[in-house]
Amino acid sequence: MRIGIITQSFYPIKGGVTEHVNCLYHGLEKLGHEVTIITANFTGFDDDYGMNVIRIGRDFTVPINGAFCNMTVGLELGAKLKKIEKEKKFDLVHIHCPMNPVLPLLAINHLKAPKIGTFHSLMDKNVLLEVFKERLKSIVDRLDGRIAVSEACQEFTQKYFPGQYKIIPNGVDTNRFSPQVKSLPEFRDDDLKILFVGRMDPRKGFKYLLQAFPLVYQRIPKVKLIVVGNGFLRYWYNLSLPDILKPRVEYLGFVPADKLPQYYSSADIYCSPATHGESFGVVLLEAMASGKPIVASDIRGYNSVIKNGQEGILVEPKNPLQLAEALIELGKNKKKREQMAKKGRERALKFSWDKVVKEIENYYFEVLDKVKRNK
Repeated sequence: MRIGIITQSFYPIKGGVTEHVNCLYHGLEKLGHEVTIITANFTGFDDDYGMNVIRIGRDFTVPINGAFCNMTVGLELGAKLKKIEKEKKFDLVHIHCPMNPVLPLLAINHLKAPKIGTFHSLMDKNVLLEVFKERLKSIVDRLDGRIAVSEACQEFTQKYFPGQYKIIPNGVDTNRFSPQVKSLPEFRDDDLKILFVGRMDPRKGFKYLLQAFPLVYQRIPKVKLIVVGNGFLRYWYNLSLPDILKPRVEYLGFVPADKLPQYYSSADIYCSPATHGESFGVVLLEAMASGKPIVASDIRGYNSVIKNGQEGILVEPKNPLQLAEALIELGKNKKKREQMAKKGRERALKFSWDKVVKEIENYYFEVLDKVKRNK
């Protein structure tokens, strides 16, 4: 089958949608499909990691829902999409975040192949959707199939776009992220290593981790915070950190995808203090698959992945004191970390991409059969 994947979030952007598309691409290829990713050009970046990627337009980042979200802008994007489809002869198009402007909406409008949309977003409320929901509904209704990555995501999306949704969770590559991956030599010391992976978006809650870190340091002086990800807010956040602790925080910025598993393996605890808007939590699965215990916020999307007290500890969002207490509790109890790591790995195996991609492929055939019957 010739499949086109439309996404505005892709490398060099690190995030759940990017990892979803990356793993879906490789999983579908493994099943024998011909896959093409269509996404934006990103200034100063031209590495597609050996994948079949067509880049059109330019990435433009805007603040939405406490995060910096990607939009693809440019002249004649619709015409370019039509030209690509004519050349590739897609049997099916899979559009990620289909209600987001600009590229996903244009793909729904301009591409002729049967279309499936995967909805990744979760918000308390969206003013733009409230204003434009009728217009957007007429576009989203053109999708032949709809996937939501979690029940929480489905409930949110159905408020604006009623219809039938297939819940298929995000997955994780349990071979790529594994306890067997070797740690990095520079982190093989006696320090307790806490890892954060993500963009410096407000809703990722990194500032609360920085506020908690001095409290952790008071109880566990040999502690280090490893930060994978970037964003201009990093410099603002770092101003609040006492000078004595700055050598204890290592900012690594963007790291290549093939190196990311080694950072998980180098950590003792993974921490995600996100405040809201997480529909699932791919980073949690990556940490669990790597055999790492987790301290995270007790928010919708996260509490559907982690069972509090089993794979990790969930704390109140925006509460640095609770965050610090949980990190100290795990930091001082190696046996508990090992127990949670084992449980996490077991749970992550249920979300293996091999299983998830097969479920998505089955849904493709189900939708194509429906489209054929309705002709």
